[in-house]
Amino acid sequence: MGVFSLKFDAITVATAALLLALVVLGAAMFGSLFENPRVLVKEAPLSKNSEFRLLPGESYHYIYTANGTEANMTFAVLEGHGCTRILVVESRGEAETCLDAGGNDWTGSNATFSEPGMLLFKPWMLALHDGWRWNTTMYLDIGGTQEHIANVSYRVVRMEELGGREAYIVEVMTEGTEPEYDWVDAEKRVLLKVMGEGYEVSLSED
Repeated sequence: MGVFSLKFDAITVATAALLLALVVLGAAMFGSLFENPRVLVKEAPLSKNSEFRLLPGESYHYIYTANGTEANMTFAVLEGHGCTRILVVESRGEAETCLDAGGNDWTGSNATFSEPGMLLFKPWMLALHDGWRWNTTMYLDIGGTQEHIANVSYRVVRMEELGGREAYIVEVMTEGTEPEYDWVDAEKRVLLKVMGEGYEVSLSED
C-alpha cells in the first residue's frame, strides 16, 4: 500500500468540507502542534490499463453548480519540461500541476494532486474497468501523531452513454459523507460529470 504526504487538497468535493472541519477542530485542540498539519493518504495497490491521454492544446470547461450558484472552471493542457502541464485558466497561472506519463504529479499519489482543484483528471481513472474497486485511507499527521480521518472507497457502478461518450460511473464513498458519483470518459479518461449531495459539476460542450 502506497503512502503519500499531501497539502490539504480537494480529494473529492465532499472530502474537502470534512477536512476543513477537522482543521478547525484540531487547531483549537492542539494549538502550536497544528502549525504544519499534513494529510497522509495510504493507497491500495493500483493497476492501470490505459495510457495518459491528455494532449497539449486541449481545453476543458466545466460548470460547477451548488445551492443555486454557478461557477466556471477551465483547464488548459500545455506542454511542460518532460511532463504535461494542467493549468486552471481562471487562476491566472497560479494553479497548475505537471503530470508524467503515468498521470501522476511529483507526489506519486493516484488519488489526488498537490495542487487543489484539479478535478479534470485523477490517476486512478487510468485503472477503470467493469467491476473495478479501489480504496484509500486518509490520516491527519499532527506533530508526528497520525489521526484517522476517513476511509475512501471507489467502485465502478456501471457504464452509461453521456453526451455521446461512453462513460464509467464511479461511486466515490468517503466515510461519514454521502456518496459522490463521477462520470469518466472511457476512452479519454477525463471527468465528464460529478454529482454529490448539493452540488454538480458538468463538462460543457460549448
